[in-house]
Amino acid sequence: MRVKTIVFFAIGICIGFSIIAQARSTDGMNLFVSRKTLSDLELSVENERAEIDNIRKRTEEAVQKLGEYARIMADADAGLQESLLSELSVYRTLTASTAVRGPGVRVVLSDSAEDIPPWADINAFIVHDTDILQIVSDLSKGGAEAISINGHRIYSDSTIYCNGYTVRINDVPEARPFVIEAIGDPARLSAAMIGPNSYGVLLREYYGLVFRVQVEPEVTLPARPDRGINFRYAQRADREL
Repeated sequence: MRVKTIVFFAIGICIGFSIIAQARSTDGMNLFVSRKTLSDLELSVENERAEIDNIRKRTEEAVQKLGEYARIMADADAGLQESLLSELSVYRTLTASTAVRGPGVRVVLSDSAEDIPPWADINAFIVHDTDILQIVSDLSKGGAEAISINGHRIYSDSTIYCNGYTVRINDVPEARPFVIEAIGDPARLSAAMIGPNSYGVLLREYYGLVFRVQVEPEVTLPARPDRGINFRYAQRADREL
């Protein structure tokens, strides 16, 4: 009996120490989970599952819409490509980066072939850069869509200026005669050239310069040299003016 008592006592001490150690490890918290806690956890899990199902459903809908958009773009691809190519052609024409052809006029301008009186100023009987610029301006006002001078396409940053006896067109020296070709409505262009008090007629009648205008059913103008267009100062505006 004495041995059994000692054994039971030892077992009781061990159980007591175990309870104390477990209580310390839980930092004084309850050692059981309540039914309410289990219920709340189950509800939270169900909510998470419902949200996952909702996200999966929205993902499937988005994939379906993307497929529909892809089919629409595939059907409209040919028309869209044609529209973009047409727009690109317009911009190339405006920037003179492509050769063009069409009806128009050919203007020949050269120095006077008449005898110059010894007392007259010889500069009044030769073609100057200002004369060429005025003819180009008159053609533009007459609706010219493209212009070239001696085979040099005229574009937004073209240069025309005298350099001795020659005139430099786009920095290339050119001598007389100057052949100016323009594409546009032939009737309007010829009227702008030979109408009453036009600049070309003035040069011919008062100074004897060579000035001839010929209507052409088709004129072919070259593209500008492929040197690229580099803007150093002009930048895209933040908003349209």
